[in-house]
Amino acid sequence: MHREKQHEQKASPGRETKSEFGLDFDDDDFVPKYLNPERVRLYRSPMGSPRLEIRNEVCYLRVTFRRILPLSDPDNYISLGVGDDVEIGIVVDPSKLNLESRQIVLEELDKRYFTPAITRIHRVKERFGVHEWDVDTSRGRANFSVQGLHQNIKQVAPARILVTDVRGNRYDLPDYRKLDPNSFAQIQRYL
Repeated sequence: MHREKQHEQKASPGRETKSEFGLDFDDDDFVPKYLNPERVRLYRSPMGSPRLEIRNEVCYLRVTFRRILPLSDPDNYISLGVGDDVEIGIVVDPSKLNLESRQIVLEELDKRYFTPAITRIHRVKERFGVHEWDVDTSRGRANFSVQGLHQNIKQVAPARILVTDVRGNRYDLPDYRKLDPNSFAQIQRYL
């Protein structure tokens, strides 16, 4: 009976418990924290790293940014964190942040998710199992190599394709149906 009371006490909401696999977790860890944009202020340190102040609460000296829905809703639901493992909270609509904070969010997401859009395909040539791409993108002309087409070319919408090169860079082809006929001919056999 004494053991049952101890177990009940440990399993009560908000207290640390152990999973069936022996892992410690706190129920509060699974509840997202939404940040009020009126209380969020982002600014840069003298060295240029992003900092976060939640007014009248806390200040974080180095913050990371992630899109929670990178394909379906890339402009909303932005996770702010410390390092790669600790989430501070979520900004649902960054357009409601003050101008400086909004600009920092956009700059940091642009660095993290550098994904130029492919606008034209000049050539895709296979050499020893590696496909050499020569394309025009939203950031200029690019040449890159793709190995393992089935793993590194993903169709994520009816006509949208994400291509990952051998260096881990991603390229977005928003709608291959809108490519000019020569560009489409270069990739048609890989679809």
